[in-house]
Amino acid sequence: MPRLRDFPPVRFTQQAVRARLACAALGLSTLTTVACGTGAQTDASSPPQSTLAAAAGSPAAPLAPTSAPSLPSMVPGTSSGANASTTLIMPSATAGSPAPAKATPQVPPASPAVAMPAPVLVDPADEAACDPAGAPPDADEAVEVLQVRVADVAPGFKSMGGTLYACFWVDLDMPEKHHIIGWEGAVKDRSVHHQQVSLGAKPFYLTQQGGQCGLPTVDYTWTGEKPTEWTPKLAGYPIGGAENGGKAHFLWQVHLEGESSYQGGFNVYVSKKLRKYDAGNFEQGDVRGISIPPMAMSSHMAKCTGDMTTQKLVQPIYVFASMQHAHLMIRHIKSDLWRDGAIIKNFGDQEVMGFGGFFDQQFKPVKPCVKILPGDEITTKCDYQNPTNVTITGGEATNQEMCTTFFQYFPRLPGTSNNFCGTIDASGGFTSSP
Repeated sequence: MPRLRDFPPVRFTQQAVRARLACAALGLSTLTTVACGTGAQTDASSPPQSTLAAAAGSPAAPLAPTSAPSLPSMVPGTSSGANASTTLIMPSATAGSPAPAKATPQVPPASPAVAMPAPVLVDPADEAACDPAGAPPDADEAVEVLQVRVADVAPGFKSMGGTLYACFWVDLDMPEKHHIIGWEGAVKDRSVHHQQVSLGAKPFYLTQQGGQCGLPTVDYTWTGEKPTEWTPKLAGYPIGGAENGGKAHFLWQVHLEGESSYQGGFNVYVSKKLRKYDAGNFEQGDVRGISIPPMAMSSHMAKCTGDMTTQKLVQPIYVFASMQHAHLMIRHIKSDLWRDGAIIKNFGDQEVMGFGGFFDQQFKPVKPCVKILPGDEITTKCDYQNPTNVTITGGEATNQEMCTTFFQYFPRLPGTSNNFCGTIDASGGFTSSP
């Protein structure tokens, strides 16, 4: 469960945060230091095991490897979940029984129109002053530092080897809106290829800690040990408040390669002092459609076309950092922003030897901040070299390939699918490659 790390000044005690998580996971609400259902004071170093076991929902057995996360099947006439599938069988009339009366068709009431959120427009003065440099908290700013760990929600987690994408979650009561202004990885496990965090609620089909899921958004990506990543002074990642149902949601996906008993996680620096704009993370690129023949070189161009950005960007966005991502076969990767048929910004042009050769996969500041308009095109071009005797295709596993660029930006786009473009699109709304 999240824990407080020493970072003065702070508002809550470690005991309060532990009790807060345990109660939230059980559907209760508390900000006290009393353990849920025990009436006893919580010991910060060893919380009540019965409470944590109920809250964690940890898997009873080690999880088997998989090539990629998948969503549950939604076939008419069936009901499927993470661990079971139930076929719905309608009773039929038997011989001699009267035919059932015809039901009068029921016209469902019209659904109320859902108003689209108003675009958030950036003040011209802020556009001119946008500085991607991270801004640590002010000297007088009260910051809550939450340490989110697999060890606290699934202490018995194990993976059996191979490629595994494991998802974990926790929801905390947070009636007032806060901003995350800093992120830190806390991994220290060589089996972890990367770790991504979403501030969205867990999907309904994720019923056990360590199960498989798709992320509704990607708000933080860990690809290796690095210093604390602070957001710019103008923006912070939103959690809590009425817009999030009074909850702070943390849903994170860990890509593991090999056998592991991963217990790490990440730290978030949370401030009640809101920055001017909400921040978000936009992913552009392809997973499907990539094919690299045996013993050959091959290129792939992932596009987020002007039509795509027109649909997804309900407002201009301002990019303050970017990161490129591919797997073992990558030799060159280039990311560009196009407007009116011309490149107006390059976000990276790397000659690389795959991430096994220390391919630089870290967010880099974009200075000055770059405005992306509806109608702009974003491309990521990947050149691969396949030294094996088999065709390498796109996919989530390490021995497959990707061709993607991540952008940290503000103001945050509404919804979930608006933050993905290309065949990486979680909504499946666009496919830029066959």
